[in-house]
Amino acid sequence: MAKAALVVGALAVGGVVFRAYPREVELRYDLGAAHRSVTELRLTYVGPEGEMASLTSRHPEGFPEPTFRHSVDLGPGHYAVEATLVGSPENRFVERGFDVPAEGLVRIDLSEANR
Repeated sequence: MAKAALVVGALAVGGVVFRAYPREVELRYDLGAAHRSVTELRLTYVGPEGEMASLTSRHPEGFPEPTFRHSVDLGPGHYAVEATLVGSPENRFVERGFDVPAEGLVRIDLSEANR
């Protein structure tokens, strides 16, 4: 009986620690029909403790596809992604929120249609 209680307790603690551990989150950014006019995408992930990660992706000829995929390791919680899309005719700043853990691919719309 004592061994069973010890095993159950260890599994419960292990489950809590596992849920708090950062995990890889796969994100897909929808750039929209004007993707070729975007030459640089700056992403900053902001969580409860401030900036958690960032990325800059440059395509001098414009992004070849209307979507951009990126993976980042984040712990559980609510996050904001601050995105700056550099290009013509003007630069745009977009902020979106998402939650971790997320099941499957997280889709974030940065297109002009969702201004």
